[in-house]
Amino acid sequence: MTTAADYLARLDAALQDVPHGIASEIRNGIAEELTGLDADATARRIAQLGEPAEIAREAMDAGTPRPIAPIAIAAPSPRPPLTRSRGYAIAAAIALGVGGFIVPFAGWFIGVVMVLTCGLWRTYEKLIAVLLPFATLALMAGVVTLVSWLGAPTGGGDETNPLLPSGFAAWHSSILVSYVMFPVCGLWLLWRLRARAAR
Repeated sequence: MTTAADYLARLDAALQDVPHGIASEIRNGIAEELTGLDADATARRIAQLGEPAEIAREAMDAGTPRPIAPIAIAAPSPRPPLTRSRGYAIAAAIALGVGGFIVPFAGWFIGVVMVLTCGLWRTYEKLIAVLLPFATLALMAGVVTLVSWLGAPTGGGDETNPLLPSGFAAWHSSILVSYVMFPVCGLWLLWRLRARAAR
C-alpha cells in the first residue's frame, strides 16, 4: 500500500521539469488533500489522483504557453516627396504669382523652378503657367510694333495718328500687362489644384 509520503516523493520527482510555481501549487494541493486521512482513505484518494507522471504530464501541457501567431505589422506607407505635397504646390503658385514683386526677377525665377518641379500639376498646366506671361509680352511687343508702324507719319510729314498711343505708352502698357499675367497664372494654378490630392 502506497503511503502519502511515498506518493508525495514520487510526485516531487515527476514534477521536476514542471515550472516551479505550477509544481509547488500542485504539490501543496495534493499534500493538503492527503493530510489527516487514514491509510484506507489515503489509498483511495491516491488511486483517484492517478500516477505522479500523468499529473506532471498534464501540468506541463497546461503550463506550456500556446504559440502566439506573429502579428503582422503593416509597414508605414512612405511619405510622398515634398514636391508632391499640397503645401509645396501652394507655395510654388504664390511664388510664381507674386515672387517677382517681392524679390524682382529672382522671385519669379524661384517660382518657375518650384512650379516645374511640383508633381501635382500636369505638364501642360506647368507650361501654360510659366510661358503665358512671356508669350503675352511677345504678343504685346508685336502689337506695339504694329501700332508704331501704323502711327508713323506718311509722306515725310510730322503728322501722327492721334488715335494711336505713342510708342513709349504702348511699350509701357505691354510690360504692365505681362506683369499682371504672373499673378493670373498663379491663381490659375491654385484653381487647378483645388480638388487634386497628392498621388
